[in-house]
Amino acid sequence: MSLRREQLERQLQNAEAAISDYAKVLDEQNIPAEARKKHPKWRQINAQKTQVKNRLKSLKKIEDREAAIKAGSSTETADE
Repeated sequence: MSLRREQLERQLQNAEAAISDYAKVLDEQNIPAEARKKHPKWRQINAQKTQVKNRLKSLKKIEDREAAIKAGSSTETADE
């Protein structure tokens, strides 16, 4: 089931906020930025963000395809 663009953008904002919040926690624990990639919680949050980004990319492709179909059908009706 696909989601609407607004929902996906809101999920992306939430994921980015979660990453920034957890970055502050890791900064307090004196974990360097290079070592964050190995931290399990960081990887989980980053994976969620990546998943939402990929869904947005797929939605963009679908929207472009539907726009092309509508553009093609409108030119066909204008020709007749």
